Amino acid sequence: MKRLRDSRLVRFGAIAGSVALLGSTAACGSSSTTDSSTTAADKASKKVDSIAAMVPKSIAEKGTLTIAAATYPPAVIEPESGGTPTGWDIENVRQIAAVLGLKVKVKIAPFNGIIAGLQAGRYDGATGEIYATPERTKTVTFVTNHASADALMVPVGSKITSAATDTDLCGRTLAASLGSAEAALADKIAGKCKSAGKSAINVRTFESQAEVNLALKGGRVDAAVSSASQVAYVMSQAKNQFKLVELPWAPQYKTGFVLPRNSDTAKFAKAVQAATDHLIDNGDLQKILDKFNAGQGLIKKAEILPSTGGN
Repeated sequence: MKRLRDSRLVRFGAIAGSVALLGSTAACGSSSTTDSSTTAADKASKKVDSIAAMVPKSIAEKGTLTIAAATYPPAVIEPESGGTPTGWDIENVRQIAAVLGLKVKVKIAPFNGIIAGLQAGRYDGATGEIYATPERTKTVTFVTNHASADALMVPVGSKITSAATDTDLCGRTLAASLGSAEAALADKIAGKCKSAGKSAINVRTFESQAEVNLALKGGRVDAAVSSASQVAYVMSQAKNQFKLVELPWAPQYKTGFVLPRNSDTAKFAKAVQAATDHLIDNGDLQKILDKFNAGQGLIKKAEILPSTGGN
């Protein structure tokens, strides 16, 4: 996959002006359950009969998809006072479901339990900037609609001003969400530091992104590894407290609608792919990213990952 444009992180500064300021960094990570309909941020997409006809009968008859998501602004934003969650990935799923003639019920859940919940059949899908890693595509199916990049968040005044190579972080304490690709990346860097005989990296994981952010704010860790969009969002909320450090060596990831593996998956994935391509082509998904994510991350065509097998 092509790397995101060189200007991607610079443009994330625009998020402060394009994202509604909903709560502080401490307001994230609730395990509450919130129901929602197909009403999107501004206007729901219309059902497309030819695409809706692709939906498996069992799903069409049910009419409502139960979608798991961990709070992870700006992809998944949960208001402090409760109520309907929003964010670019939540709205993407709502628009896709609307094209398919379906409604969506969002359940906010701990990130580390989402894949297991899909495997157990508790959810019809999941969203929230979940990276399509090789490990995950062994057990669940992704229909992509976005490309993401990781970055480092550090306090203003931190001695960490750059990380041109991964071993530049040796000797630091890094935080990441439990079960996340960022936690795996931090562990990988720690292994490289050890092999190179350099100072060890201490990796600390937390159940929610809110706890990661609070650990950084409280000085319990030196830096947090998160998606660049999440870092930019936190910076827009907690002004003049944090700064973003690029990770030019970090992998780029595809993200999207995550589906459990069952007898409907192969057919439903194709329906979701068709709906996603429709919304990419008519500009609706780009409008959502413009509003919540400084326009970043849209892909040209949706992919089903893995492309063959397993379903």
